[in-house]
Formats: sequence, structure tokens, C-alpha cells
Amino acid sequence: MEAHEQQQSLVRPSQIASIAENGSEQGKNPRSLKESAPSLFWRVILPAHLLLVPVAYIALISIVLSLNDREQSSFGDNVLQVLQIASTLWPLSFAAVMGPFLKILALYRAERGSTLGSLEFLLTSQTTMAALKNFVTIRNVQTWTVGIVLAWGLSPLGGQAAVRSLSLRQRSISLKTPAIYYLGSNVSDMNVLYSGTSDDIAFNGASSRASLISDMRSAISASFFSPDILASHSNGSSKNFAAAVLTLGGPKNAASLGYRDQWRNVRIPFLELLPSYNTHEPNDWVAVPSDMVVPYASLIGLPIRGGSLSPDRAGNSTLVVQSHYQTLSCGQEYDGTEWIKIGSTKLYPPIHHPKFEPIDGVIANTLVNLFNDTETLAQHLHFFEYPVTEPSSKLELTIGGYCENGFMMRRCKISTSFIDVQISCTRLISFGDLNCRAERVRHTPNFPIAGNMTALSNLRTAQGIIKEMPIATARHHIQVASSLESYLRDPPMVFDPPRSQHAGCFSDVPSEIFQARLATTLNTVIMAMYNLPVLTGADGISLENRTNAWKNTTADWSEFTANVYGINQAWFFVWSASTLVLLTCAAASIVVRCRIRAPDFLESVVGLTRDSPFINIPHEGSGMSACDTLRAVKDVKIKICDVKPDEDVGRIALTTEMNNSKLGWNRMYS
Repeated sequence: MEAHEQQQSLVRPSQIASIAENGSEQGKNPRSLKESAPSLFWRVILPAHLLLVPVAYIALISIVLSLNDREQSSFGDNVLQVLQIASTLWPLSFAAVMGPFLKILALYRAERGSTLGSLEFLLTSQTTMAALKNFVTIRNVQTWTVGIVLAWGLSPLGGQAAVRSLSLRQRSISLKTPAIYYLGSNVSDMNVLYSGTSDDIAFNGASSRASLISDMRSAISASFFSPDILASHSNGSSKNFAAAVLTLGGPKNAASLGYRDQWRNVRIPFLELLPSYNTHEPNDWVAVPSDMVVPYASLIGLPIRGGSLSPDRAGNSTLVVQSHYQTLSCGQEYDGTEWIKIGSTKLYPPIHHPKFEPIDGVIANTLVNLFNDTETLAQHLHFFEYPVTEPSSKLELTIGGYCENGFMMRRCKISTSFIDVQISCTRLISFGDLNCRAERVRHTPNFPIAGNMTALSNLRTAQGIIKEMPIATARHHIQVASSLESYLRDPPMVFDPPRSQHAGCFSDVPSEIFQARLATTLNTVIMAMYNLPVLTGADGISLENRTNAWKNTTADWSEFTANVYGINQAWFFVWSASTLVLLTCAAASIVVRCRIRAPDFLESVVGLTRDSPFINIPHEGSGMSACDTLRAVKDVKIKICDVKPDEDVGRIALTTEMNNSKLGWNRMYS
């Protein structure tokens, strides 16, 4: 109360009377407030033009709404450009509406009585940072001050929301499409293919062999001359692996080269050798890494037809196929010199010559046979058909060659791994290549994990594989290893085999590595039996009139259609809410201004001179607004100085007295 009385005493009664008298003298022709007030145009109609700002943004919002899910067009692209401009102009537009609204609100509250702090907050909060600064410095924490700060926050946020509310999106469609793949996993499937009851194979009699054996050998040779063979089964087992990967263009390119064979058939990963394979959860899907070279069960891939729409359409497809391959479990190397002597009964077929002799003009350095277990062979080696039930024991493959310390051999138990393979395909452009790769693989549920029935469980097939496997890539020189033998020893050196008197010796290769490479070799030779037009794709892409060696499946095809415009709902909501706030402020400015009768002398520095005892300027009347008063006194000079220079205690004020009483740093002021 005491402070309030002191503030009131700053202006003495005599000064108030003087001011009133001065005002009476200067305003000799008093006018009514209605006569002094600005015209309707300046008071209402001119502020009403601010409505154009939110109305323009509302129109733009309506256009954006109309473009949602519409295909790309020149009009839509122009709208995107307009949004870029609107985003830039938004802070300016927001300030153009919000600033005048707060000034009008300050005048309205001053007319009805308000605190100085509230008026200061309203009048000086003309930007986002100014509002934040006032909120901190004035410390006028009320609901409406918080609301003003939040409203100013929409100035930068609304602009960003506008440009992000609409964008181009790729729209995709998904549908089912038929596909077929070669061979399956049932016992009946083996009879269909390997016994020649469906497609002709090389071992379906003497006539078929004479006609098709060259096709089979060509497929084997081509497989072992594929560039990516350099990195096959050599990661971590060959000192030349890193150099081979660099030769192939780096890890990712080396990995991608292995996805398919040279005829674009999808290669099947060697499930048991994948990094994430878990023997305790064999039916779980295992991802096939795409950024590293992975081991494949065969150098020849699985033929697949269909799985996509017409070749002129780009898109992606996913399908699941069933397949199988042979796995080997090899024991340690042993001296088999006695096994290859004439009259020995350890091997099947039995040996009829003591040394290797040329076969079809080439010399094999490696001997491949079956271990002669009479009971096991009786279960497996039927002449025409495959066994109708799972054999109780496993066939054993024997392989060996001459080393310095004798004829060294290994016995390898043959099993069949039945698997499901999820294949993903991509066609990037119209009429482009449908690039497929195995994405995930697992053991087929309800099938043996390591079945005893194998592709060699047939007499004619077994005899044919045993004979062709050593000679398919053999040379005419006994000291030069075949491509197959070079692959078993060190895949990165398959194109540059060293000369050796022991080209068929693999004593330096550990059993686990050797059995993996040998299994891939065996599966490659087996798959080379397939119909050559099928392997090479010469049979065409039609799904109709196929033999029963083909299996049906369904692919999930998805493709992108024309680009469409899409609304980001979150950003669109922020932009719409900001525009609604802008519209509310613009409309409120008009309504509130119509209810104000007091002259607006808060919007200008002229308001500081109003009724001041230290300001000597002509007054046109107290009903004049600051803007109208400024026109009359704009050339009057004022100064901040000591208005009581002759007294011991000075006083600082704004005055029209242009004296030389400068402010003193050490002088006392009241």
C-alpha cells in the first residue's frame, strides 16, 4: 500500500491540474469519441483483410485433401511446389495475423482494466522468441499466457507441417500367381525323375545314355567353370579365399553371383552349413545371408517357371518350394590299397583292373564306388524302381586316389536332406530379368532330417553316377587334376590346377571340409542328370502341358503401380490445427476491434507522450488514436534526459526540452 502511494505521488496534484488545464487549452474544440475515432475502414475493414491469410491456407488444405490417393499429375506436382513456398511463408503469415491480434487484445483489456504486466506481455509478444522471453522474464504464468506461447509455437511447426503433409508414394498391389518347379521331395518324385518314367535321363538304358550322356557331361563341365565356384566352400578353409572374393568384385558381388547358376536356376543353400542353423530346431526357418558367400548344396540350381505376371511388369514375388539334396558324413582317411586289388569284394562295382586306365579317352585320378555292404545294397539298388519304403541303413560312398603313402580312401555315409525353400524374386524394370534367390530355408516338417533314401538308391542311377563322377571333368594328362578334383582340394585354384603325380590325393583336406565339397560335387552330378532343355531354360516359360516331374505352387506377386499422392495424417493434423488457430485469431481480431471504444494509443511510441507533464506537443483530443496523433506530431523532437538538472536529485524522463542536461553516471536520480 505504501509503495502504491509512493507511485501515485510521483505526479503531484498541481501537475495533474496543469496537465488538465493545458489539455483544455490545446483542445479548444472538444469532439465526441465517435467523431475522433478512425473510420470504419481503418477500424474493421482493414483488419478484416487478415482473414485472407487463413482462408488461402484453408483453400490449400482442401486441395491437398482432394489429392489424397490420386495418381501423380502435373497439377499435383505444382501443389507440392506451392507447399514448399507456403512452408516458407507460413512464419511470416502467422506473425502477420497473430501480432495484430495480440495488440488488439491488449487494447481491449486496457479499456476494461488490466495489469501492466499483462499489457506488456500482449504488446511485446510479437514473435515466438519474444513470447518465450516474456514468459520467462515477466513471470506472468497464467493459462492465457501459456496459450499464447503455445500458439506462437505453431509458427515454425505449422510451416514444417505444411510441407510434410503431402508427398508422393508408391502404391503396390498384391495377388497370387501360379508357379511350377522341378522335382519335389516325395519318394514318388524320385521314381518320376531318376528312373526316367517322366523325362528322359542319361541312365535310362543304353539308348538314352548314348543320346544324353554328352548333355550331362556338358552341364557338369559348365557348372565347374562358373566364376563363383572360386569362393564355393572355401570361406575359412582356403588361404586363397580372400583373393578369390576380390576377383569376383568384393563380398556382396561374390555373394550375389552365387544366388543362381549360369542358367538362372535358383541355387539351394546347404542348410546344415548356414551360420544360423540350429540342430535342435531343425524345422525353424533359417535366413540365408545376402552379404556373404554361403555354401550351396549344388552348383546347379532348381528350375522354376512362373511366379510373376507378364514379363513387361516390374515387381516382387515370393514362393515356397520343396527340394532335397544329398549330405555326406565321411570318416577319416585310411589306406585302401588292398581294397582296389583284383578280387577284392570291399567295393561295388568290384575292381577289374589294378591301375586306372583311360575311360572314353580321359584319365581319372580319383576312384568313386559304393561300399559293398550286401544287406544295404539289397535295400537300395533296385533295378527299375526306387524303394517304396525308407531303407533301414545308409549307402556309403567311397572315394580315393593315390598318395605318396599308398591309395588313400574315405567312406562317406549318404543321407538325403528334405527342405522347404522360400525364394524371393525381383524384376526391377519392364522386361527385365526376374532375379531370384533363396531367402530362407528349413527342414520340411514330417520328413526325415537325414533320410536313408537317396538319389543313388537305384541300380542304374548309382552305376551311372559312380562312373561319370570321376571322368566328367577329367583331363587327358594323368598329372593334371580334373576340375572336380581341383575343387575338392582347393576351390579358388580350380582354374589353375597344379601338376602332380598324386592329383587324386586329398590327405591335406580335413574331413568336415572334404565331405561338404564332395556333397556339393555329388549333388551337382546328380542334378546334371536333369533334362537339359529344363536346366538351360530352353523349354520355355509356359506352365501348361508339363510332365509330372514339375510341381505346382503359388507365388505372392506384388508390384508398384503409378505413384499416388498420400497425406501424412500427423503432419496434416498439425497444419490444419495451426490454420484453425490462425483463422480464429483473424476472426477474433475483427470481433474484438468492433467492441473497443478507446482510442488505440498503445500501438505507437506516441502513447508515451500522452498526458506527460514533460512533453509539450499539441493535442488534438484524448479521443485520437496513436496513429492519428502521430501524423500531427511526427516532426516533434524528444529526448531522454534529466528534467531537473538544477536540483540535487535529478529526474529522468522523456521530454521535448532539448537542453544539454546529459545523464550523469554518478548523479542521483529520483
